[in-house]
Amino acid sequence: MRIALLASNIDSIPPLGNGGTEQVVSLLADALVESGHDVTLFGAGDSRTQAKLASVHDTALRSDRNVRVQDWPAYEMRSLIKLQEMQDQFDVVHNHMGYQALPAMASLNTPHVTTVHEPIRPFCAPIYLKYSHLPYVAISEASKKLNYGDKLNYQTVIYNGISVGEFLSENTLDSASGQARKYLLFLGRICRDKGTMEAIEIARKLALPLIIAGKLDQADEPYFRTYVEPYLEPGKIDFIGEVDYSKKLDLFGGAIAVLYPIAVDEPFGIVMAEAMASGTPVLALDRGAVREVLIDTKTAVIGKSVGELITRFGEIALIDPKNCQLRALEMFSVEKMTARYEKLYQALMRARNIA
Repeated sequence: MRIALLASNIDSIPPLGNGGTEQVVSLLADALVESGHDVTLFGAGDSRTQAKLASVHDTALRSDRNVRVQDWPAYEMRSLIKLQEMQDQFDVVHNHMGYQALPAMASLNTPHVTTVHEPIRPFCAPIYLKYSHLPYVAISEASKKLNYGDKLNYQTVIYNGISVGEFLSENTLDSASGQARKYLLFLGRICRDKGTMEAIEIARKLALPLIIAGKLDQADEPYFRTYVEPYLEPGKIDFIGEVDYSKKLDLFGGAIAVLYPIAVDEPFGIVMAEAMASGTPVLALDRGAVREVLIDTKTAVIGKSVGELITRFGEIALIDPKNCQLRALEMFSVEKMTARYEKLYQALMRARNIA
């Protein structure tokens, strides 16, 4: 198949730091190429991919200080124009850019599908509802339910995939004794929605070291100054900022558990799948897709409140790292994700009498 993957120009593919959508697009693009497909990725010019790269700017917009934030939409529109001009070269177009691309998707003659990666917020809901007839993919049943599952034309649910093999190591398999695991880990954007403050509360109540790794956006700096910074203490509560992929693998391998006390209904939460692939159990609040990704008492402790997570923390020691890794292999591998998308692409093409 000749496949076009449309991503945003704001961040590179894969991301230099955190970025769940960008990581998924990167893995999907490379896996499709390795499966023999002719793949073109529309995205930032500094993206690293096995696919052909179609870009309108040399670098990710976020990393180019010469491009103003208010000018970012113009580059996204230029990318959409480029896609429209090239559409006859593709059998199917897969939109990962989001709502900005929906008008362009509606104008294509080529079969296409949009994966809804993020929660549909009130400001963009009218756009999705205007184009409700277009084909969509949900990344979890929870995401489908939360994101107008009764109104949008969802074709299927396809879980995000990760490169499970990169997280597996003898260190994680041997760590059931607890010798290699010495701290709690919070990995994600520093903000109220991700529950950074709650992670600190859990670590302090349990008297365990906590490493906080993640991006701090300018808009979240007041939250950080009020609820995070006052509690930082070397060796006890450490904030190390955003980390690259290699460092993330190391952090998972040394963690007793990953803390996931989210304050919103997350549509997926790729950090949970990555933690399991590392053999690391998760301590998570029961929100969004948590129970689709994790299994209580088998790969995680899932609670209704921070207090319950603290009370039940001892159960973490009873979780076998191999159960975590098997769950990741069975449900969230890039191979499984890719196979499901290939099947969907073929169905979309048949519907247009192309296959």
